[in-house]
Amino acid sequence: MSDVYPIPAETAKNALIDEKTYTEWYDRSIKDPEGFWGEHGKRVDWIKP
Repeated sequence: MSDVYPIPAETAKNALIDEKTYTEWYDRSIKDPEGFWGEHGKRVDWIKP
């Protein structure tokens, strides 16, 4: 799974984050998973059913 496919322009235009932001987030999630997910976990409303 090392193939890289280009992103269609229409898809990229509608994306919530750009490639640079994605790469930064990905790199941080690998280097500092607890910090990354601790920070992003605050963006979710956690409830008990």
